[in-house]
Amino acid sequence: MQAFFIGINSKYIHTALGIRYVTEYCRERGIAAHMLEATVNEPVLSVLIRITEKIEACSVAENEPVLIGLDVHIWNRRFVLELGELLRKVLPDSFLMLGGPEVMFQPAKVFEEARFADFIVCGEGEEATAEFLQRLTQLGQKETEAGLSYDVQKITRENISRWKSLLPAGVACRDESGGASVPDKPLVVENLDSLPFPYPDLDEVAAQHKIFYYEASRGCPFHCAYCLSGISHSVRRRSLKLVLEDMDRFMEAGAGLVKFVDRTYNLDENYYLPMMQYLAAADTKTTFHFEIKADILSPGVVKFLQTVPKGRFQLEIGVQSTDPDVLRVIGRKDDWERLKENVTALRERGNMHLHLDLIAGLPLQGLDSFARSFDDVYNLQPHALQLGFLKVLSGTEMERISGLHGLVYMGQPPYEILSTKCMSYKEVRFLKILEEVFELVYNSGRFPFTLAYLTEHVGKGSAFGFYRELTEWYRQKGLAGLGHNAMETVGMLFTYVKERQPKVLFPVRELLRLDVLQCLPNFKPDWLMWRTAMNYEKASAFWRNEGLVRKYVPDYSFKNWRTLHKKYALEEFLFNPWTGGKKSVFVLVNYNEMRLTRIETDAIIYKPSKDGGTLRTE
Repeated sequence: MQAFFIGINSKYIHTALGIRYVTEYCRERGIAAHMLEATVNEPVLSVLIRITEKIEACSVAENEPVLIGLDVHIWNRRFVLELGELLRKVLPDSFLMLGGPEVMFQPAKVFEEARFADFIVCGEGEEATAEFLQRLTQLGQKETEAGLSYDVQKITRENISRWKSLLPAGVACRDESGGASVPDKPLVVENLDSLPFPYPDLDEVAAQHKIFYYEASRGCPFHCAYCLSGISHSVRRRSLKLVLEDMDRFMEAGAGLVKFVDRTYNLDENYYLPMMQYLAAADTKTTFHFEIKADILSPGVVKFLQTVPKGRFQLEIGVQSTDPDVLRVIGRKDDWERLKENVTALRERGNMHLHLDLIAGLPLQGLDSFARSFDDVYNLQPHALQLGFLKVLSGTEMERISGLHGLVYMGQPPYEILSTKCMSYKEVRFLKILEEVFELVYNSGRFPFTLAYLTEHVGKGSAFGFYRELTEWYRQKGLAGLGHNAMETVGMLFTYVKERQPKVLFPVRELLRLDVLQCLPNFKPDWLMWRTAMNYEKASAFWRNEGLVRKYVPDYSFKNWRTLHKKYALEEFLFNPWTGGKKSVFVLVNYNEMRLTRIETDAIIYKPSKDGGTLRTE
């Protein structure tokens, strides 16, 4: 008996954690298990070739049964179902198993759509899958020992009723009438210490600069109506000792990014804080990503997080809404004031990336309610603010109450909201375009000075007010859905201000030039009115005065102009972004540290030497 587990990722840099756990769990129990990862961006026929060639390369004997397991998620459902149909056609005698969140909660419905499937693992599948494969292997051994041919036809899909007893609890299959025999409750793995380290190819994955996903815990005690994680309320944790050993492996391999997929990582301070302290103290360049509930961070934890080395941690914080009525109907209990206080403290320190989430299209949420939540979260100035849209997933409480709140949503993945009783399709459509604009400008991180000014002066203090204006212009210009690179986005912002906000064109042009100087140093369009050439002599005199420059760059020493221009840039601006005044200021950009330094104009005023020779700074 041989098993092949297939993970279809959404991007090349991702890894398929679920099939990795199942594969390694089976291998540790002596089962011939193999793994293959692909992406939804590959042609399905190419993936079919890879799977069938891998099976042939593993020397599957004649009449030896083969199981193919397919992990089904919201991002790959259509791809996997098409792939399954093809596998059934080219490998008619194989067993085809489905697992994952897209199939585990409604197996009977999935069997109707996926006629090729033999069974569905309903829940956490490591133990059940291994047990089933062991039973099939034992059956084959018994037949062989009895001098019988290992007749795969006795256990193929056409004879389900004869081998159905081999299935462990928690696995759905078709019954004799063609219907579905489904388990009463989802499977869970009670002891996470029994799970293996899921990256036998650790060095290879690190060399490919992929993301390492990892689980320290499973389950969630909360009851968010839109989420599948809270269906099983049993929170289980892998012992801290084993987690730290796994982290050591990642760090020793030079992993770039390890993302904990624990739904609420910071549930138990006695568990997660020692782990974070260990990772913070490590001598490593690995970054660790955690999804946390920010309002339950204690003052002591916040104080500790402020001391963590820069870039070591990333925090993802699901706010979803700040409207108490909306939060109540979706089953969330958040202390907004505490969340705001904690995020503000972490943001001020600036040592870690903060990613906050909002959801549009929630029950009871109109456009005004969403706008208030948007402004609340935007004012915290996270490094990224993800504007997501409600997804009504099968098996969730949100699906059950969808009729009550008039939720109209896609019937196929990603099951995204189209309209509600409180938000029309036209409003949802507008927010989709706003999301596109927001990703281009704010979440790109390229325009901090420009956006701060526009939010204040165009939005009158309301971030949503400004982005609504910008989005409406963007939509009317026919720019939506076309895709725009960084340089085009700079031009788009400038054109918007010139056409819609001409009164602030002067300060915005200066601030946009500053943002471009910092983030796109090789982009020098004439319409940004660069002052580099006219200040060439001043800048040259400044850079040759090492004593003066070291006031701003302590370790500075002049070597050659080529190296200097690669590491630093000096540009004059006629609008001071820090004071808001129309007073000339020179700004020094240190590209090594991505840091800006203000140099007041009088620091680099120069006079010719008495002999009329080299210029000098005062």
